[in-house]
Amino acid sequence: MSAGEKSATPIRVVCGIDVGGTRTKVGLVDASRPGRVMALDVFPTERESEGAFYRGIAESVCRLVAQTGTRPVGAGVSIGSYVFSDGTIDGLSSMVPFLTHGHPLGQQMSVTLGLPVRVDNDARLICMAEALAGEGRGFGRVLTLTLGTGIGFGLVEDGRLVEGEPRGHLAGHVCVRERDDDPWIDESPCYCGLEGCLEQTCSGTALERVVHRVLGPAATNKDLFQRSVVGDPVARRVVDRFLGYLLRALNQYVYLYCPDVIVLGGGVARGLESYVDRLQRGIVAEVYQGQHTELRVTRLREESGVIGAAGLVSN
Repeated sequence: MSAGEKSATPIRVVCGIDVGGTRTKVGLVDASRPGRVMALDVFPTERESEGAFYRGIAESVCRLVAQTGTRPVGAGVSIGSYVFSDGTIDGLSSMVPFLTHGHPLGQQMSVTLGLPVRVDNDARLICMAEALAGEGRGFGRVLTLTLGTGIGFGLVEDGRLVEGEPRGHLAGHVCVRERDDDPWIDESPCYCGLEGCLEQTCSGTALERVVHRVLGPAATNKDLFQRSVVGDPVARRVVDRFLGYLLRALNQYVYLYCPDVIVLGGGVARGLESYVDRLQRGIVAEVYQGQHTELRVTRLREESGVIGAAGLVSN
């Protein structure tokens, strides 16, 4: 090496794998810059053959290694399931038939990839992504609510998941609505067995049911928020009630978890961007005098699951 030359520091690369019911995303992430996804591959989730499921993921990793010229030192896996500390899952039979209770996902993935592997719940890893590279960066305690098909919950403190297992991942079932408030919403009961829970009231699926009833079967959640912003009185009434229910949950979460920031994600969150200030004013819970919880809407999109899964290894 000649005088003045410096040896390049090799990039430490980790793999993030986000397994969904319809799509699987595989990415290589720079461990020193958790938000930097160096390469991403997206393909349909294999639902018929367990062998093909694992082969497809291995082939994806090989493609990304060839594309980037880098090899990961480990892999993290995000999946919509309860994940036990040994890497087995409680079953995802409604989405992927062979991922049943007790399936050794972590062990099988490690053997397939020839890498150390960690597995965790997808909602928790969305929170990890926010803490490492999103709106939660710089905060100590980060809580995320993903308002999508259901309600996803995650809690991270100082860049690490708070519990070894996702014991709080069903925290979207806190009650926010009285029995007599819009009782028709509970005509199809929530699987949690509670009437008026947050998921049954404020998930994207729940809001869509209200939108179809009030604005017509062709209307969407996006239509609702757009019409509300321009002053449509019917849409505004629906949004006002929705915000009220959501605030009941947000204040409960402050009392329960004392987060420094709450980040809202999922499809519904995009419609809430115009209402962040109003929601912030409505968070009146205070765990101790002067304690303050910031409210943010996510800016991460397609790659959040990959970033969070990679964070299991890089962090």
